[in-house]
Amino acid sequence: MAGLYLSGLAALTVVALTANRAGVVTAAALLSAVGVAAAALLARSYTRPLRDLTEAFRRIGRGDFAVRVLPPRRGTVKDLADGFNEMAFRTKEMIDQLARQREALDAVIASISEGLLVLDADGRIVLANDSLHRLVGSDAVAGRYYWEVIRDSAFTEMVRGAMATHADAGVEVEYAGLVLSCSASYLSAADETVVTLHDITQIARAAELKREFVVSASHELRTPLTAIKGYVETMDDTLDETNHRYLEVIKRHTDRLVNMVADLLTLSELEEKGTKLHLEPVDLPTLAASALRLFERTAQAKGLTLRLEPEPDLPRVEADAFKLEQVLINLLDNAVKYTDQGEITLSLSAATRSLDPSVPRSLFIEVSDTGIGIAPEHLPRIFERFYVVDKSRSRAMGGTGLGLAIVKHIVLLHRGDVAVESTPGAGTTVRVTLPAGCRTAPNPPGH
Repeated sequence: MAGLYLSGLAALTVVALTANRAGVVTAAALLSAVGVAAAALLARSYTRPLRDLTEAFRRIGRGDFAVRVLPPRRGTVKDLADGFNEMAFRTKEMIDQLARQREALDAVIASISEGLLVLDADGRIVLANDSLHRLVGSDAVAGRYYWEVIRDSAFTEMVRGAMATHADAGVEVEYAGLVLSCSASYLSAADETVVTLHDITQIARAAELKREFVVSASHELRTPLTAIKGYVETMDDTLDETNHRYLEVIKRHTDRLVNMVADLLTLSELEEKGTKLHLEPVDLPTLAASALRLFERTAQAKGLTLRLEPEPDLPRVEADAFKLEQVLINLLDNAVKYTDQGEITLSLSAATRSLDPSVPRSLFIEVSDTGIGIAPEHLPRIFERFYVVDKSRSRAMGGTGLGLAIVKHIVLLHRGDVAVESTPGAGTTVRVTLPAGCRTAPNPPGH
């Protein structure tokens, strides 16, 4: 009986344990299902905003800066979405500002009356304004090389030089019946070159008419002035002392007019386009000594000392001897006129030879005096035609105001340079620099 009781109890215990294990398994299964569902929901709450952000980034990449994303209520993704929206807003602001600036710049470029070209490092046109399009008669210039659009050797050489040296350059060219003042500037930040073309046709024609008038008037004046001078010289021995004073006044002013006409003709010849120099090896010390001899009597009458100080072993300069002598004569003439006491020194020297054989050796001509000097405010203008510092003294001495203008033109034709240093009351020094192997410049810069 007892055995039966124990057997039944054991069976009940087994049934109870089996039922409890099934409940545990069921509970575990339910908990797993809930966990998976919760994880899926949590993952979706993160991945969906990330997918939205990814799509928004793609839209910004396509240029849609108005895109925004809806952030979650909280969490790290919310901070990321807020940051993206702020970035998109700021980016749109900057793009809109750049667009407005570009529109303003385009309007300014379009309104420029000068032709404008912007070239890349290869010489291709990346930008051209309307004035340039009208000048060349074509709107299809972008992407082409500049030498294909404007076919002029001087223009091409100028641009090529500016691009190679990264230095500003300028030249005047004749293109399509127009006279253009062209300049090129290199922009290092963008590795581009900006070229401007300014139409100066009217200015050039006015200058040409002025030059023609001066030449014609000078030629017409030569004949009557020569006749007046001849009659004055004929009458010189026939008048008494009283009338002789008046004749001297006539003679002095006639000589001044004759000199002015001669200087005007010389200057007009120098300004003529395509002026040629008769180049030959010139011995500067010999030429300088010859020029000094012309002023020995005048200097002696004023008690002045003339000095020639050539450096030994000077190389010969390849130049136009006649025009170079004009430079020396004009400089010495000014020095003698404006020096009342002391000395005038003509110095000749050479620069130290460069280590680079392609760099020509320079020669220097200096005319120094101990005269009245020139005030600083006059120095920038003394090479202008008809500009004189002391007008009363210039008239008394028969000056024309053209001597230094002639000097500058001749020096520029020799590819040289001229400069002046002066101290009022202490004297003046004019320094001419010439390359030892100089060659003629077709048109002096700035003329």
